[in-house]
Amino acid sequence: MPSMMQGMDMDDAESEHWVWLENLEAVAGSEHGGAWDGQAWFGGDLNKLWLKSEGGYVDGRSGEAKVEALWAHAALPFWDTQIGWRHDFGFGPSREWTAFGVQGISSYWFDTEITAYVGEQGRTAARLKTEYDIYFTQRLILKPEFELNAYGRADRERALGAGLSEGQFELRLRYDCSRRLAPYVGFVYDRKFAGTATLTRAAGQPMLQHRAVAGVAFFF
Repeated sequence: MPSMMQGMDMDDAESEHWVWLENLEAVAGSEHGGAWDGQAWFGGDLNKLWLKSEGGYVDGRSGEAKVEALWAHAALPFWDTQIGWRHDFGFGPSREWTAFGVQGISSYWFDTEITAYVGEQGRTAARLKTEYDIYFTQRLILKPEFELNAYGRADRERALGAGLSEGQFELRLRYDCSRRLAPYVGFVYDRKFAGTATLTRAAGQPMLQHRAVAGVAFFF
């Protein structure tokens, strides 16, 4: 799988692109369904347009999903500042956000995203995501991924409480058949916190969820 900073060594006068569907998977556990996570960038060394989308469906109904468009500017070696837009859809009413953040490679080569969001009616949110590739061989790679989400105020229509909302740990073992195709299997652990946990329990849903996943990644 390519690093999120793939192509940072190219001449900024040249416009290039990279597209990958990082996860396209079936989900089995307390609920069954599917999920996707994809992103792309277009641009050069100093400036890029990032497009990102992730979401899923469970037991035949839409789950949480989002799409982002972010303009990135290289601020430090291996780090970009980003500004743009996020649209939440799927479960509950849609929400619009303005996004500000940084994305890059931290110590020990962890791919890291830290993003703050400002939405309608004074809503605020923050997201931390980090992942790392562990190479057993040149083709067999284990990728742990960790994500935290927090919200400045409750949004009951989307079953979100104020404060730390959700933590997710994902572990996927993939085999790179080529630079463009990688099947994988994995495990996802999802926990709700604070007010979100209260709203989740009130809706008759579990506060803790774990599920097995199997899918494929495509790179273009």
